[in-house]
Amino acid sequence: MLFTDESYQAIASAEATYHANATPPSKATFEVADALTTSPPASADLILNNPPFHTHQATTDRTALRMFRNAHRTLRQGGEFWLVGNRHLAYHVPLKRLFGNSTVIASNPKFVVLRAVKR
Repeated sequence: MLFTDESYQAIASAEATYHANATPPSKATFEVADALTTSPPASADLILNNPPFHTHQATTDRTALRMFRNAHRTLRQGGEFWLVGNRHLAYHVPLKRLFGNSTVIASNPKFVVLRAVKR
């Protein structure tokens, strides 16, 4: 299990939360990295993602789209990419372009959980 974020603070928080709650704890790696850029191709079966849509004070999908591309590269064939995002960001559109599919798993008026499978 790999936890990755570009923020040292986010990784420290994830590691503390994991160790406080994982029962039984499995092997986990906590890595400060940018959007899976250090992960080898076809090395993951499942990626969970909550992409940011703010970069400093600007609202943009550039970071999310880079995360989606790197997730696609990192997943093995048949691997799943799950994400939660604000509904108005319409992440299903770039996921369908990149993965060829996108399924709504859950939603409410503000948020949506999507799954895309690498074919």
